[in-house]
Amino acid sequence: MSHLPSTTRRAFSAALAASLLPLRAFADEGFPVRPVKFVNWSNPGGNLDLFGRIMGDQAARMWGQAVVTDNKPGASGIIATDYVAKAAPDGYTVLITSSTGQLTNALTKLKLPFDPVKDFEPLSLLAAGNIALYARADAPFGNLKELVEYARKSGRPLSYGSFGLGTSAHLYGEALAKQAGIQLVHVPYKTGELGAMNDVIGGSLDLSFFSQGTAKVHGTTGKLKLLAISGPQRTKILPDLPTFGEQGFKGFGMAGWIAAYAPARTPKPVVAKLSTTMREAIRQPDASAKLEALGYDLIGSSPEELMAFYQEEYKRFAELVQVAGIKPE
Repeated sequence: MSHLPSTTRRAFSAALAASLLPLRAFADEGFPVRPVKFVNWSNPGGNLDLFGRIMGDQAARMWGQAVVTDNKPGASGIIATDYVAKAAPDGYTVLITSSTGQLTNALTKLKLPFDPVKDFEPLSLLAAGNIALYARADAPFGNLKELVEYARKSGRPLSYGSFGLGTSAHLYGEALAKQAGIQLVHVPYKTGELGAMNDVIGGSLDLSFFSQGTAKVHGTTGKLKLLAISGPQRTKILPDLPTFGEQGFKGFGMAGWIAAYAPARTPKPVVAKLSTTMREAIRQPDASAKLEALGYDLIGSSPEELMAFYQEEYKRFAELVQVAGIKPE
């Protein structure tokens, strides 16, 4: 039996009911009742953009409400991420981002206009991607062991290309050099994967990295030789390509991922609705086929799983950044 006076109990109950009104309102109104905005930081046609649009089409069908794509490219995702961080926490503005935007920036930038953890509600880890190390088809090595032996005997540093400073390709190249005890010279490419690929084929660059989707397309043309792929196990689209781990190198987990976030303080029922819808959307057969064709392994985690994953990835990438000697700027 309660020891509170009846008047106090009534007052407490009234206050509690009032505090729950916002949550009940969101739950009872059948969210969403108007279009939902999916914000990403790639240009139209980029992987983040395409991923968000494909998933958004499915979500729109499930909700009976439009999903609008809002591209805010620039500053490695900082512009788009800050926009969502400052949006109303009502579930109608959602961030579709990657490990670069939500993780790498936190490790390589001294000042961000947002906190990547405190300013967001995790929704779902949607997909993960890996990167493959490759060389020209006539390179005198066909796996990592042979690459290391060649590098030690060559008497010169080998060059490798990446998507840019602080990217997973850059960090993995430095980690490989340290673990193998060889010299690798980093060459960042503003022209992206294909610019580096042309230089590997032309002979002015020794090595470079592909996303797994690009590796599937260009790595089997006979002009290039795939050496290893990141990730905890072999990927479905390149089942014959061994991982770095299989070849004796540690720490080469998933190279990148796509996740969804809502602004902090978004009501829990809305977070649950967004998360559940996204997880179901990417599992629809027509959507999953298109998304996997982009080179991703689909996941669809819970908000809690995304939070735990982020914490582990932060530790792993912090070590990689330290190995690479990158100082926050």
